[in-house]
Amino acid sequence: MKKRSKILVLDNSSNTENLLISAIQWADLINASIKVIRVIDEKVIKNTTMAIGAVGAIARMIRDDFIKEAGERIKTLSERYGTNVSLKIEVIVGNTLEEITRAIDKSEADFLILTPTLKGPMGSIASEVVGYSKNNCIVLPTGVHYLKWDRVMLATDCSEKAESATEMAIEIAERFKGRLFILSVVAFHEEVQIHAPKLLDKMADERKKMVTEIVNQARKRGVYAEGIVRDGIIPNILIDLNRTIRPDVTIMGSESRTGLKRLFIGSVVGSIINKVNHPILVIKKPFMFKDD
Repeated sequence: MKKRSKILVLDNSSNTENLLISAIQWADLINASIKVIRVIDEKVIKNTTMAIGAVGAIARMIRDDFIKEAGERIKTLSERYGTNVSLKIEVIVGNTLEEITRAIDKSEADFLILTPTLKGPMGSIASEVVGYSKNNCIVLPTGVHYLKWDRVMLATDCSEKAESATEMAIEIAERFKGRLFILSVVAFHEEVQIHAPKLLDKMADERKKMVTEIVNQARKRGVYAEGIVRDGIIPNILIDLNRTIRPDVTIMGSESRTGLKRLFIGSVVGSIINKVNHPILVIKKPFMFKDD
C-alpha cells in the first residue's frame, strides 16, 4: 500500500480559508494528510498582557485564549468544507521563523503550503521558508483559493537537477489537459554581451535545443507544449510573462543537495510572489498523484 503523503500548511491568520481550500484540494489529488501550523508571535502576547497589566496566571490565561481562539477558527473552517482528509492543528506561541523552521524539520512533510504574506518580526518570511525548506512548496497568493491547471508555466534551466520539475510539469499538464509553456532564461551578463556576444548566442542556441527536447517529450504524451527562451533576469521575465501568458501556475525546480540552489530559488520566488496572481509550485523532490 502506498504511503500517505503529508501536507504542512503554514497558516498566517489572514488567509486561513484559502490555504485550507487549496490544501484539501491538493490532499485529495495526492492522497495526503494535512497538518496546520499557526505561530502566534510572542511579542503580540507580551504587548497584550503589558497593555492591561496582566501578570502570572492572568497572563497565562490570555496566552491560552489566543491559542484556543486560533485553533477553533481553523477547525471551524476545515469543517465548513467537509473534508474527510486527516487534519491536525497546532498553534504555537514563539518567534515565527524559528518555530516554523522547527515545525518543518519535525513534520517530514512532502508539501508546504504558504502565502506571500507569511510574516515574521522583520516582515515577509515566505522566500526564506521556500529557500530553507527541502520540501516541495506551494506559494498561494492572497485571494487565490483553488488550484487551476489550464495554463502551466515551467521555468527551468534544463539541467539534470531540474528533471523532476520537468517530469511533474508534463504529468500535471497531461493529467489535467492543460497547456504547457516551457520557459528557460539565459542569465543576462552585460560584460559577456559586450565582449563575447557570440558566446551568449551559443548559450541561447544550446538552451533552445534543450527546450525543444522538452517540448517534443510533452507532445509525445499528447500535451500542448510551447517553448520560450529568453535572455535576461529571471524574475523580470517571469513577471512579464505573467501579463502575456497568464499562467494558472508556475512550476520551478530545485533538487540541489546544497543550500545554495535552494536559496537561489527562494530569492527568485521572493522577487515575484507579490507581483504575480497565480500559485508557484517549487518541486524539490518527486511525488505521486493518487491513482484514479
